[in-house]
Amino acid sequence: MIVRWFASLADRFFASDHGLTRFRYASQAVLSVILAVLVLGAARVPSTALLLGAVAAMVCSTSMRTGTTGQRAVNILLFAPAMAASLTVATLLSPYAFAGDAAFVVVMFIAVYLRRFDQLGSSLGMGTFMAFFFAMFLKAKVTDLPAMYLGVAIGASSCAVMALLVFRETPASVLRRTTGSIRAQVARLVEELVKLLDEGDPLPESDELPRGVARQATRMHETTLQIEDRADLLGLDPQWQRQLVDAELSADRLARTTVRALGDDLDEATRADLAEDMRGLHRFVDRDPTAALTLDTDELLLRIARYDIQGDPGRLATDPAHHTLLVRRAIREMLLAIVQMRQTTVRVQTEPQVPRKAGEVSEREPTLEDAEGGFDADDDLADADREPEPPHHHELASSTRSAIQASIGGALAIIGGELLSDQRWYWAVIAGFIVFAGTTSRGDLLVKGWRRLWGTLLGIIAGTVLATLLAGNIPVNIVLLLVCIFLAFYSLRVSYATMTFFITVMLGMLYDILGTFTPDLLLLRLEETAIGVTGSVIAAMLVLPMRTRSTVLTELHDYFGALNRELVDAERLLVHADRVSVIAATREVDRAATDVRTAIAPMLHRLSPSRVRRGHATRLLTLTEESSLAARNLARAAEPGALAGLPSAARTLDRIIANTEVLLAATGTPPATAKLVSGPALAPTVDVHALAASNNGGGEPDRIEVLHLRRTINSLDRLDKLLLGMAAPLAQTISVPRDRSHSADPHPAIRG
Repeated sequence: MIVRWFASLADRFFASDHGLTRFRYASQAVLSVILAVLVLGAARVPSTALLLGAVAAMVCSTSMRTGTTGQRAVNILLFAPAMAASLTVATLLSPYAFAGDAAFVVVMFIAVYLRRFDQLGSSLGMGTFMAFFFAMFLKAKVTDLPAMYLGVAIGASSCAVMALLVFRETPASVLRRTTGSIRAQVARLVEELVKLLDEGDPLPESDELPRGVARQATRMHETTLQIEDRADLLGLDPQWQRQLVDAELSADRLARTTVRALGDDLDEATRADLAEDMRGLHRFVDRDPTAALTLDTDELLLRIARYDIQGDPGRLATDPAHHTLLVRRAIREMLLAIVQMRQTTVRVQTEPQVPRKAGEVSEREPTLEDAEGGFDADDDLADADREPEPPHHHELASSTRSAIQASIGGALAIIGGELLSDQRWYWAVIAGFIVFAGTTSRGDLLVKGWRRLWGTLLGIIAGTVLATLLAGNIPVNIVLLLVCIFLAFYSLRVSYATMTFFITVMLGMLYDILGTFTPDLLLLRLEETAIGVTGSVIAAMLVLPMRTRSTVLTELHDYFGALNRELVDAERLLVHADRVSVIAATREVDRAATDVRTAIAPMLHRLSPSRVRRGHATRLLTLTEESSLAARNLARAAEPGALAGLPSAARTLDRIIANTEVLLAATGTPPATAKLVSGPALAPTVDVHALAASNNGGGEPDRIEVLHLRRTINSLDRLDKLLLGMAAPLAQTISVPRDRSHSADPHPAIRG
């Protein structure tokens, strides 16, 4: 019992941190700081240089989130000189208050502007800002510069040792960690579904998943996207990548079919049977892969085929028997995906991998995960023929706007901070500067500032209590300081308020170690934080403001553009049998959907003043995520020429593509009038078996072909419905009038 409890606890940990990314990120930061402090301590440098070296190691580690070994090395090589240059300017200007403050404002402008160059720019920008900040914090003198240069060099070198040697990533290590994370995520998802079945409470009729189930499905999706972004750089096996995507989609289908079945009044015996099937599935995703590796995949395909539902127009979609059948088929599809992944994982880890050349494709048998069956080097040529995307002018404007806002907000923070304290005013500056990191709109900045204030307040309370209890106990203070650094980095991508909390507690430990701790000092930090956040909010609100709604429309415009390109490729593949990679296009759809989620987040926060607006934003986000999932399903199931003999499918695709073009124009600048056109669903009118047989030259259709064909048609119907649903929430921003020419049509044009 205890062993099972620990196994479940471990699964929770691995499922919450896909691929142990956050754990490695935090561990790398802490060990970099420890190594830098040990080396500098052994060199007997002054305390100012030692502290600066620790800061350099910690800040440098923030830029080691992604990238190849070479990219990380370039980051570190440029980081140390940039930090040293900023440190020199700050030290030389420290005797001249006005010139120093003006230079600090310029540094803030440059640091924020550099973020437009992705991770490298963010790294250099943060390094230059933190060097200037700590030169003031440490009251550096020109005579201290050589020792501080040494501190920066040792800090950056410590980061290099950890990032490039100790925590170096290889395809084998990434595959091993990711496989463990995926396995844990599936296990947690199955446990959540079993819990729902055991409780037996009917769920409301809704497309939304319960919170626990949705969280696990989201984590699996995030893991898949991360792997796809880095797969080519790390040389991961392409077949394994496709099986991973199929496992993700199978997990989502399992979750949704189970929730829909529970939306009906299932009897206790049926729920118990489904729960037992789920527990059987859980056995095959256990840590011991033996059960999955010995399973006969052909037998699984036969069992899936037994639940081959043609669809009876006379049967209601809410018929419990219908949903129960779908759940059992989803269980077997999930099991098949896991079995195939584990078998491929074992093969990849035991066989020597030969690096592939550009355009070379590994040989593989056509299986369930091989959704596009016919992907070859011609796909690269097809992608090369596509016109390059025009540059997004709003990106340049956004980087310049944010830099101007940050510098003005920093100037206000300097003025307000110095009025409050001529010794600690720089706390206001760093609070205002950090708030601008990663924000996309004024609403985003307001929410982030609010979280920083709350994190600082709670951190002051905890830091005061701990520093009072541990006064003078240096070893324990050092341990807690390192723990706070670890937890701050570990929570950075999850909760900004939590990260701020641990940073504030860490400062309490640091002041206690230096012998300068007082409760008033941390209270002053809260006041300076409030001033800095207020200055940034004023700048964001009054100087070149970027409304949250405008940011959301910009990201939606990019999303509809990516979706339109995928559907055009899907039509070429499905109707005209052109050799194009729809999978490649759907990755852009997923990334664009993630950007929409980030942009729309401030509208969903409780600080948002309008409940109606929050409701529309929630609906819009749900539709975006659901449509990106439907597009992903379509990409996985699409096969060359599958719908060539179905004119109604070609018309449906044309209509869906036209609707994406309408939505693309409606979210553009300036927005155009939107007229979305509806039409009949495909699934009730298509005999999938007959179509598959026709595609097969009149012979008996293959089970996989039937499964893919049905999934393709269902995905098209789902996309059609979701895009039409966009009209209502977007009506708050764009005009979606009724098309009068369709007023007598049983499927009138949708309007908001």
